[in-house]
Amino acid sequence: MKFTQNIKNLQALNFMKHANLKVGVLGGTFDPAHFGHLNISLQALKTYKFDYIIWLVANQNPLKEPSKNDIFHRAEKAQFVASHPKIIVSTAEYDFGCYYAYDSLVSLIKRFKKVNFTWLMGIDNVASFRKWHKYQEIQNLCDIIIFDRPCPTRLVNIAAFGLKSKGYVDKNQAHSIITNRSSLYAISSTEIRSHEQ
Repeated sequence: MKFTQNIKNLQALNFMKHANLKVGVLGGTFDPAHFGHLNISLQALKTYKFDYIIWLVANQNPLKEPSKNDIFHRAEKAQFVASHPKIIVSTAEYDFGCYYAYDSLVSLIKRFKKVNFTWLMGIDNVASFRKWHKYQEIQNLCDIIIFDRPCPTRLVNIAAFGLKSKGYVDKNQAHSIITNRSSLYAISSTEIRSHEQ
């Protein structure tokens, strides 16, 4: 298994095990990582005061074509973009043996019981959210923060997630979906790959 000191596998995340931390998780193939990922992370650190942001590099996105680059190669390249001491590039999904965001979150939450995790995502992922494995249960695990990006569909409501819409906030509701509107960067991994070919 290829592993560099700067990239954290599951064991290297154990520093979080007994700490009360607020951690954002930005999952994706990072094929390749780009300034849009960094911008989301920097906004999250500044606005929501996370202790760390984990770039959880996916084994393989089930909704995308298989990547030509393995998880370790993509993580290594992501390390060059993640230029902030509170952004952690991690291949923990490899150690978990997971391929779905839901399963990875469950594994993180079980292992790091004191950590308050929040799922971070770009608004471009909302359109496909209902195709995600156990998508309805992700909101039961943690908060979700959606970051604005330039894409055809930018209007977000809870129905787009396939979750039941409520006109009020339940007193016992544990988790929220937050839409963060800020600076937009018109860049995507797909576009970068097309220019590399």
